[in-house]
Amino acid sequence: MTHRARWIAAGLVFAIPAAIILLGGGKAAGPEAIRFGRDSCDRCHMLIAAGGFAAERRGRDAVLHKYDDVGCLLLALSAAHEETTQAWVEDHQGSGFVPLMEATLVRGGGGSTPMGYGIVAFRDPLAASRFAASSGGQITRLEDLLRAGPQLAEDHR
Repeated sequence: MTHRARWIAAGLVFAIPAAIILLGGGKAAGPEAIRFGRDSCDRCHMLIAAGGFAAERRGRDAVLHKYDDVGCLLLALSAAHEETTQAWVEDHQGSGFVPLMEATLVRGGGGSTPMGYGIVAFRDPLAASRFAASSGGQITRLEDLLRAGPQLAEDHR
């Protein structure tokens, strides 16, 4: 075996276990694609059928929880009693997931959501403003929605 071949073999001996540890042993992060018609909401157990309304969060245990409505996510966050920075909402315009903390939320208006909470999320604040103006909704702060907590469920009935 040549000197170069020994170096390559030695490198593989260390590289493969390191890759397994780093890729396989680490905690999952980030949202996952929704399998519409197959995934169900962790809160209400309805199938997630419509794009532009779903949400996801990872708990402290790194388990991914999927929701069919932004309202279901907000109620689940309130009930979980744990802080998380790993929560995402689907952009209502279809550009994929947006971190919840970065999304512009619109509540109310004529549009319905899967569970009737009437909250949709946007990546682009200007698009959210346009949507709110055209639908009769209003841009709402995440803090206000979280503070409402159980009132979201009451308003839903």
